[in-house]
Amino acid sequence: MVEVSDSAVRDLATKILKRPEYAGAHPYTPPSWLASILRWMFGWLRNLDALHVSAPGLYWLVMVAMFAVFALLVAHIAWTISVAMRMRNPAEPPAAPGSEPRDPALEAEQLAATARYLEAAHYLMIASFRTLAETSVIDLRPDRPNRWIRMALRDSRLEPALAVRIEGLIERTERHWFGDRDNDPAIYSQWRSAYMELSRPAQ
Repeated sequence: MVEVSDSAVRDLATKILKRPEYAGAHPYTPPSWLASILRWMFGWLRNLDALHVSAPGLYWLVMVAMFAVFALLVAHIAWTISVAMRMRNPAEPPAAPGSEPRDPALEAEQLAATARYLEAAHYLMIASFRTLAETSVIDLRPDRPNRWIRMALRDSRLEPALAVRIEGLIERTERHWFGDRDNDPAIYSQWRSAYMELSRPAQ
């Protein structure tokens, strides 16, 4: 019988285990970058624990800073979610029972007369949406947000230049309405021009 050395057995076993069918037999080894990050994190935590004993003042300063960063991160996430949930198609206030339906274009004109230009622009946006729906340019429904309307305008039969203008006005109105509340008369005049073009009878 031929005597086989231990090194030959190990080499043969290594070659066999390298075959694809034995891939599951190898223990999982994390990537080197992940291992380095984990080592750094555990080392940092050990140093922080040691800092608690050697310099308690500095330890608590670090802890307060970490909690402050965490609180700011949570507040930013909550604010982002809140803004995203509010950025839906602006709804008209319900009309009183037995009264005539409100005309958003007329409301806009009255608001502009009192220098409330952002609110006037907002009402003209609603009036424009109503006109787009009444003329079957877009299939508007209450559950569809302004983002959907902007995308629908791109694929509509509306004149491309006007569609681009209205899309930009919607984006600007949303930004001012939910953000800085800038009462710029220019956005009202631009909405008024776009609304008049939408309301113009087809030639």
